[in-house]
Amino acid sequence: MQKLTPLITVILSAVAISGHAGEKQKVFKYSSQLGVAEVSASGDGCLAIPNSTLRENQLIKLVILGKQQTVVEKRIVKKLETSCSRNPQPPPDASFYAFSTAEEHFDPAIAVVGFTGDLKLVKGKVRADLNGDGTTESFRSCTSNEGLHLTVWAGEALKTKRLWHEYYYLGFDIEPSCKPADYDFP
Repeated sequence: MQKLTPLITVILSAVAISGHAGEKQKVFKYSSQLGVAEVSASGDGCLAIPNSTLRENQLIKLVILGKQQTVVEKRIVKKLETSCSRNPQPPPDASFYAFSTAEEHFDPAIAVVGFTGDLKLVKGKVRADLNGDGTTESFRSCTSNEGLHLTVWAGEALKTKRLWHEYYYLGFDIEPSCKPADYDFP
């Protein structure tokens, strides 16, 4: 029986190591780790996201979309019981959170939560390997007749698969800039 003990130890060690291998890179869930951040009517930060488990003081990263994209880090102040969004049509499964804006004003942005990697600025555009597949995703915003289409792409926007999409209704007419790939069902 003593000769089997070292073999059992090796097998158990191998199982333990392989069990921890998957913990290195958690699966990124686009549906619950991406949301829309905005400045509410009261001037506070508002996050609408289909995720009811965010905690007070949790870090969120905002991808501010424009000709020159930027990343701003914020922290959740509290979970809200009702919508804080100016968007009259937020996702039906959205939870709402307040964050400090430090009197900043920005157009609706893409919020990234629970991502520990880097959001890098490359030639004025934010890039990040959200899902750990070795390819950096891109972020985009465009206008329809009365709203914004916020999107995340598997590589270059409009040239690769769209991984996430959210519509933000503005309630007034604007000049459309979107392409069908921004809003068509995949």
